[in-house]
Amino acid sequence: MKRIIFIGIDDTDILEGPGTGKIARGVATRLEELGLGRHRGVIRHQLLVDPRIPYTSHNSAKCVLFETDHPADIFRKPCIEYLAEHFQPGSDPGLCICEPEQVNQELEDYGASAQIEYLSKKQAYELAQKLEVFLVELGGTGDGVIGALAAAGLSAAGNDGRYVHLRGIKEVAGMITAGQVKEKTDTVCIVDDRGQMVPDSALIDSLGWLRPTRINGEPRLRVCLEKDGDGREVWRPIERKLRAHSGK
Repeated sequence: MKRIIFIGIDDTDILEGPGTGKIARGVATRLEELGLGRHRGVIRHQLLVDPRIPYTSHNSAKCVLFETDHPADIFRKPCIEYLAEHFQPGSDPGLCICEPEQVNQELEDYGASAQIEYLSKKQAYELAQKLEVFLVELGGTGDGVIGALAAAGLSAAGNDGRYVHLRGIKEVAGMITAGQVKEKTDTVCIVDDRGQMVPDSALIDSLGWLRPTRINGEPRLRVCLEKDGDGREVWRPIERKLRAHSGK
């Protein structure tokens, strides 16, 4: 029976190299190429920004949602091989592979804690061992296991993060109706800043960068009414591209 496997990835990058988001998208593509199932997106989760935590730009972790009928053990080798081939020297990559039946409130709470508290690698491994979740470090200090486990917990909880990869969203540009967004992408629905459904006929200025939010376990695009240069009201995405900043 098909279900979603949560593949958490963190700390694969350095300032001069490709980001963890790109590497996570590559993992999703590689797994599809191997015939293991279908990706249901890659989600970015913001974690705590704290001087004690080394990070590349924003301290975010990624989670690949992968729909499959294969056992989770099958994913270990291809994920490890892809990350070993693509993570940047000097990074501290971690990988987590979690089955839906391994998800419980403790894992979800761990993910939420990683957004507001300083957590240790020891805590990550203790929880992973308790829940029998696959967690492995692949280089450097291995501190990426903290964020990798947190990303899996946050994605599984279903109400955190934005989709940095979702079928069709990178092909959307310019003005487009809400109905066309749903037709061209895996976005489930379009909602305003109060959570109300926007009609399919609503015209949206995509700003060339659509990134749905994970709400109730599904990708929903959040939009708000703004005035354009001519003073007309148009719908625009609430989620906007962040400016990268350096910092360790």
